[in-house]
Amino acid sequence: MGGIIPDGGPDREGKDCWTGLRPPRRISVHARDRVPEEVCAPMTSLPAGFEAPPPVPPPAGKILFQAEDGTVAQVLHGPTAVLTFAGTCSPAMRDWLSKGLREVRRPAAIKVRSLFGIDALFIRGLLEAAREAARRKQPVVLVDLPLRVVDLLHQQPAGDRFPVLSCESALGESGSIPEALEAEQRMLRDIATRFEINPLWRRADQEGVWLCPLCGELVEEARLPDVMRPSPPALRAIRRHQLDRCAAARAGRSTPMPASMLDAFLAEINRKKATVVAERTKKLTQEVRGLQGRVEAMEHLEKNVLEAQRRQLHLVPIEPDPDPIADIAVVYRPLASVSGDFLDVYDLPGNRLGVVVADVSGHGVEAAIIMGMAKMAMRIRAQGMGTPKELMAYVNDDLFNELRRTAFVTGVFVVIDRATRKMVYVRAGHCPLLLRRGGEITELKVGGIPFGVAPGAPFVASNEEGTADLKPGDLLLLYSDGVIEAGPATAQFGMTRLRKVFLAAPPASPAAVVKAVVSALDDYLEKTKTPPGDDTTLVCLKIK
Repeated sequence: MGGIIPDGGPDREGKDCWTGLRPPRRISVHARDRVPEEVCAPMTSLPAGFEAPPPVPPPAGKILFQAEDGTVAQVLHGPTAVLTFAGTCSPAMRDWLSKGLREVRRPAAIKVRSLFGIDALFIRGLLEAAREAARRKQPVVLVDLPLRVVDLLHQQPAGDRFPVLSCESALGESGSIPEALEAEQRMLRDIATRFEINPLWRRADQEGVWLCPLCGELVEEARLPDVMRPSPPALRAIRRHQLDRCAAARAGRSTPMPASMLDAFLAEINRKKATVVAERTKKLTQEVRGLQGRVEAMEHLEKNVLEAQRRQLHLVPIEPDPDPIADIAVVYRPLASVSGDFLDVYDLPGNRLGVVVADVSGHGVEAAIIMGMAKMAMRIRAQGMGTPKELMAYVNDDLFNELRRTAFVTGVFVVIDRATRKMVYVRAGHCPLLLRRGGEITELKVGGIPFGVAPGAPFVASNEEGTADLKPGDLLLLYSDGVIEAGPATAQFGMTRLRKVFLAAPPASPAAVVKAVVSALDDYLEKTKTPPGDDTTLVCLKIK
């Protein structure tokens, strides 16, 4: 081949000095001639590569390896087998490398541009398979490497010495790997020299992306931190562009476009890129402001929730006042910041003590709002005259009109006459009371449906009153379903465990009882590795 020709023209053999290919025709660029329209196409549109590439189709050729997530296909290029890896890199594909190359039994050119998820393990496996092939005198070369793979390759020992071709077209008509590598090095040196002697080859946009002086197209993988000294990956990207994509080079053009035309291309490209950057910056700024607004709203909401929690806890008698008829202990553990469970203790007319435990369907803020409504309705109605059953009917009327069957409330209400120790209790679809007397546990059950399920007469007809004559030392346990339904769905804490724990708890004080129940419940959740799934409420009374 002849020496370097500054204007990029052909050498004495008639071949282009940097592609190594004989052009089918020559395009004159005298002042009276016009550059073909297809060569100037980038003047009216963004260069190819500035947009996202289309999805990669499955590789053509004979399938050598196939898995659910990836394939390797073989196409013959003269004596060389071109192996195209596509899909997602996997351990199975990595393990196949050595065996696959051995079974090919001919020189191999490996293409991995369409393979995703390539990691250092795959590259190490590829290098080892290539070394084994070299010991068998089987040439192996990588072709058309994306930058992400180049970086991984250079991180491996001796990886930068692995033979690489810019693209499959660089194999030439003969398909000989040794000849192709020799021609590749010669062409890359020619391209590097053009950068040194011809400023038209040193055009790059504001991001350092090289502009081809023959077709005016950006080459995204040819990035030039130093326009005087392109890196080897950039040189290969330039040659790949000239061989496979450059319409001017493929049409035989070897003379760069005029500087004014290239500068016009760059000005338009930079303008459009600047517009895109400005739009992205504006969008990101709007998104950041939106996120800041959300953060402020969340902080405001958190503040409101904490205030609601504080007020809710203020409404719940966590430490009830001493009562002449019973010592009382309470455990109240909301699942969320605010709870749908509630309890209350009343000093009722007629020298009576009233205690209620109730549970709103659902969790969180909505349940807490309904809880506040139900608690207020119970407190107001409990101060009126009438039997516990009648008071529950009034409460249901209040709640039914508000809930409109969108939620319901279960509850248990006990009234104890301080003078006679007689207890009257009603249950609106709630867990039964537990009475511990001596060494026995009794479930106190009466019929009843939850508040808010049915209006008026149907609710009254379904609800019943129960009575019990209490004795000094008796222990009463009221609780929410968050206790017995704790744990895995198929193995909940359950009534049987609760009864056993209640019976075994130290009877000295109601505080000791609820402490024993909570301890057993927490141990069970830890044993089953299950987080709490509901609010937990316990009220224990020890009759005096």
